[in-house]
Amino acid sequence: MIRQQAKPRLDPLVGGLTRPPMMLGVPYVLFVMEWCVIVLIFINTKNLLMFLLFAPIHGLAYVLTVRDNRFVDILLVRYGKCPITRNHRFWGGDSYKP
Repeated sequence: MIRQQAKPRLDPLVGGLTRPPMMLGVPYVLFVMEWCVIVLIFINTKNLLMFLLFAPIHGLAYVLTVRDNRFVDILLVRYGKCPITRNHRFWGGDSYKP
């Protein structure tokens, strides 16, 4: 007879304590990056309608962070600490020495 392992109990208090600061449903870091991109586009085009880009960009950011609130942090660490090397395809992984 095979016993099934019990699923771990997820306490909502722990999830709330480890969640990053949020603004309109997305992590604060991503929210600031959205606005920086929109303001840069506005400065280059001098068109106030560029601020309407906030809705689709924010929607995309919300969709990306629904499953994992730390999505942005994971990407920043991944590409900040482990940059892609030129020989990645040859070795099937990152090799820093020949």
